[in-house]
Amino acid sequence: MKFSEMLKEPIQKGDIMPVIRQGIFMSLMGGLLIGSLHLLFTYLFNFSLTWLMLFILAFLTAKRIKGAYIQYHILYSILTVFFFFLAYYFMSITLYGGLYFLSGITEFRHYVSLFNPLIHFEFLNPFTGYFFAVENLFELLFFIIGTIYAYRHSK
Repeated sequence: MKFSEMLKEPIQKGDIMPVIRQGIFMSLMGGLLIGSLHLLFTYLFNFSLTWLMLFILAFLTAKRIKGAYIQYHILYSILTVFFFFLAYYFMSITLYGGLYFLSGITEFRHYVSLFNPLIHFEFLNPFTGYFFAVENLFELLFFIIGTIYAYRHSK
């Protein structure tokens, strides 16, 4: 079945709102929780577990959304990917906001700049100077794997 045909299938009206509610909840709470765990590992142990955090985030997001609907529709998988991106955004805000706070940065303009999504998704930009750095390639690889995992396991 083609993608456009799958989108034309009827959506049960009672399923869409629970999916959106669970997605927003998981994006916000999962992003904050995973971001704080990432902050803990980064600050105390001086190493990053971004790849593991992305897997946990993808798993929890897909599991929550899968439990929110009765009849599957392709739109729910697309929403899962969107909410995974949103959760990653909240995770990055929590991580960098915590690192700013713990390092003593008190200027408000630094905290306001955290809400720019271009900063958090810059690792996806192939025109940056560090795109082919090993750490960036690992983050990109696991971000793509997490996105595919969230898409497939929300079915």
